Amino acid sequence: MSEHDTSPNLDDLFAAYTSGGPLVVPPGVAAARQVARRRRTARIVASGVLAAVLVATPAFAGTWLDREPPVPPAGTPTPTSPATTAPTPSICNSAFAIRCESPSVTSSPAAPPPNGRIGEKELGNATLDLPAWPAYLREHCPAGRVRFSDGRAQLSPDADLQVKILQVVHADLDRDGAPETAALINCGGLEMSESRVLAFDRNQSDAIVTTGLVVAETGDIAGIHRIRPAGSAVEAEVVDFSSDGIPDSLAQHQWRAYSWSGASFVQSGGPTVFPANPRITDLSISGGQLRLARVDDDQAEGVLSLIIGNQGPQPATEPQVRVHFPAGFDVTPLPRGCSRFVSSDHTITLTCRLAALAVTETVALDLSVSVRRPGLGAGKAGEYRATVFWSGSEGATYPEPNGTHRNSLVTGSLIVTD
Repeated sequence: MSEHDTSPNLDDLFAAYTSGGPLVVPPGVAAARQVARRRRTARIVASGVLAAVLVATPAFAGTWLDREPPVPPAGTPTPTSPATTAPTPSICNSAFAIRCESPSVTSSPAAPPPNGRIGEKELGNATLDLPAWPAYLREHCPAGRVRFSDGRAQLSPDADLQVKILQVVHADLDRDGAPETAALINCGGLEMSESRVLAFDRNQSDAIVTTGLVVAETGDIAGIHRIRPAGSAVEAEVVDFSSDGIPDSLAQHQWRAYSWSGASFVQSGGPTVFPANPRITDLSISGGQLRLARVDDDQAEGVLSLIIGNQGPQPATEPQVRVHFPAGFDVTPLPRGCSRFVSSDHTITLTCRLAALAVTETVALDLSVSVRRPGLGAGKAGEYRATVFWSGSEGATYPEPNGTHRNSLVTGSLIVTD
């Protein structure tokens, strides 16, 4: 320090401050120099503090400093701004924070789910996507894009089978807060019938779309009678057999629930199988060709032996056998429990009531068959057809388990020998 510079330096001032000594400087040229030096020192200290703050808190420094961004080189592609603005880092924990506000992110509100409640009249006059029917119905029942009118549709105006919407219910099947529609649909006629339950919804364009197949007549389900909503599920009343002419009371009924899994409908409640129905058992019949030996010029005779069995799972209390013969044939004498009916075309139908058959039990039915025809020559003279069934006292013929009907019928040739 120059000998002419009589102003105290910072060390002296600090020592004076900490010791409690006087800080007042005498007036004059020396005082003016001291004030100037103090102001310069304060500027230096302040600059150093600010620099330290900016180095320690770059986010804060970037907020306060207003600097122009660097100019990119020529040909540099311009970055694209993202669809949503990233929130500004919070400095609420900083000692230099001026204000603390939660960052806000702007987002578009989600569109509400479509209302899939479709009335029976609207559904019955819409074009619907129907999945393919089982193989035996594909030539008779329409599938794909099908136009309904008054709840009905068919392949052609003269088609034997017709698709009908039998029942419509509503439930929030996909749990999105809006209802969907379930419909019981049947394709049937005089000889064939099949029911299924389909689910429908609307898309964002308000068009009706098929969500999926809820339940069909598969496995042990032989019929679907009705449906009802159950929370976010659909319940279907299913039966173990369903056929024309069979009293509904003979079938076993169950309510089974079906729910949307996100990809398809699966059973979510109720029984999964039917117990053995006490009115259903697998009856079988077998018999070969009948060879009739000529006894004179206009008559031949032979014995047709039919074997009847019960494959189970239930005992059959009243099994019966029915045999058809072409014109010119007869059965004499009639076995016990058999009756004969001759039609207008002279064909014969023989009906025989058998004793009860336990499970796995078999019995033989022997029929003495004769044929009378002038000028009858040797060779095939016709064909017989025999069926076995279980009929109750109320006159209903009980069905058999699925897939067992073929062994309930047998046909054979009637051959006259020399």
